[in-house]
Amino acid sequence: MLHFFENVEKWFGSLHVLAGVSGEVKRGEVTVVLGPSGSGKSTLIRAVTRLEPIQRGRILIGDVDVASRNVKINRLRQRIGFVFQAYNLFPHLTALGNITLGLERLRRIPRAEAKERAIQELARVGLADKADTLPAKLSGGQRQRVAIARALAMDPEIMLFDQPTSALDPEKGGEVLQVMKTLAKSGMTMIVVTHEKGFAREVADTVWFMDEGKIAESGAPGLVFGAPEHPRLKQFLARDGDH
Repeated sequence: MLHFFENVEKWFGSLHVLAGVSGEVKRGEVTVVLGPSGSGKSTLIRAVTRLEPIQRGRILIGDVDVASRNVKINRLRQRIGFVFQAYNLFPHLTALGNITLGLERLRRIPRAEAKERAIQELARVGLADKADTLPAKLSGGQRQRVAIARALAMDPEIMLFDQPTSALDPEKGGEVLQVMKTLAKSGMTMIVVTHEKGFAREVADTVWFMDEGKIAESGAPGLVFGAPEHPRLKQFLARDGDH
């Protein structure tokens, strides 16, 4: 199954944040979105779940047009896992409680079954021993891994990551990236907005470089990093000593 962006346009007032973005994401593949701050990366993936409405174009998740007036937003969001930069965990719920809440309320799964599923997902991200721990007692990397487990528990068709390691130190960020690498190997369809070029080189099937609200260059990591064509991409790579 393909997921499409087709001539997607978005304005914030007079600011043209997405200026005709088109691209496809294939099932089982990882698309990594790179680009300077303000290039539209996060806005693009937030638009997939209608956290940001678009003004023109289409976003298709499988056969569902996200921007359609008829789309059932809550049902759509159950098909999409979203991992935010700032975790967005409920502070009063344990790691286990953060995961079971959606399973019980949205999926109507009985409590015992939801708990069993939540424990499985915590084990998948290496946190089975933290089930009864509140977010305040977890490190940033552990919180982010709980957020990933929560998204995975809903059995999504596609996972979206919005700069999941940008608030973490390299060690904790590395823990999160390792979980994401394992997910990629399992065949999970993923769109990852990140500044982690090493992750993009190693894990991405396709890299999109965004600049001024457009995909300025796209291709396999070897081409995008090894033989960049767009001047802004060359500048972006050279600035961080990557090229």
